[in-house]
Amino acid sequence: MTYTVGSYLAARLSQIGLKHHFAVAGDFNLVLLDQLLTNKDLEQVYCCNELNCGYSAEGYARACGAAAAVVTFSVGGLSAINAIAGAYAENLPVILVSGAPNTNDRATEHLLHHTLATHDWSYQWDIANKFTCAAVAITSAADAPRQIDYAIRSALREKKPAYIEIACNIAAAPCAAPGPASALIAEEPSDAETLEAAITAATKFLQGKQKPVLLIGSKLRAAGAEKQAIELASALGCAVTVMSAAKSFFPEDHPQFAGIYWGEISTPGAREIVDWADAVVCIGTIFNDYSTVG
Repeated sequence: MTYTVGSYLAARLSQIGLKHHFAVAGDFNLVLLDQLLTNKDLEQVYCCNELNCGYSAEGYARACGAAAAVVTFSVGGLSAINAIAGAYAENLPVILVSGAPNTNDRATEHLLHHTLATHDWSYQWDIANKFTCAAVAITSAADAPRQIDYAIRSALREKKPAYIEIACNIAAAPCAAPGPASALIAEEPSDAETLEAAITAATKFLQGKQKPVLLIGSKLRAAGAEKQAIELASALGCAVTVMSAAKSFFPEDHPQFAGIYWGEISTPGAREIVDWADAVVCIGTIFNDYSTVG
């Protein structure tokens, strides 16, 4: 099978477990969308505008662990940025894919539609770079596999959005076939010595404590540690509270669940339990003006 840049991207999205990708068509991404359609394991879901496309992908990532949104250049990509910024704040690996001007236009004095009427088309990449963990602009089919893998791998490992920009005349250009999916989804191993030191420090902290409590925050999901949090709670046998942004991250029918800890507006009894504790073990917590009620 001969792969193109677009079908390579489709294969990689399928390999990381996606069954759908969200899209808004535009003339800078039409060839790319056709290439993505050649993969029968991916369904293309159209949206009425790019902001909705981004939010659809954000919701899909919450449910499925990752997502992809495909938009056109400038008028589309800039509209999707608000959703991508939200995904960044929420630690969601949404992969924003955008078409881009033809590479042959870069050496001309052409002014292109849907742009800022300048000869510099790097502004969308520059903006996306502020709201993603990895941003790549693909102008060479030979380099495309490496760049695509880097962006997707970064998104999955860092639980943050990534940006892939593909020039419209490159999407159907032939490229190398994708390698094993492990290149994208393999987890980085923990450093054994550091992990042992962390366990020792945590054990020492808990020694002698009579009234520990677990406090779970919104970063628990990004760590993929919901199951481990339940196991830790069972091992300690202590009360468990969650911050408001982590509601539902710990089973509310669990016998040790004590409610939402949110300062003066906590679930009745939850604040008293946390204030009474002699050790608070925080997992994935963020202490900002919202979570601390000012």
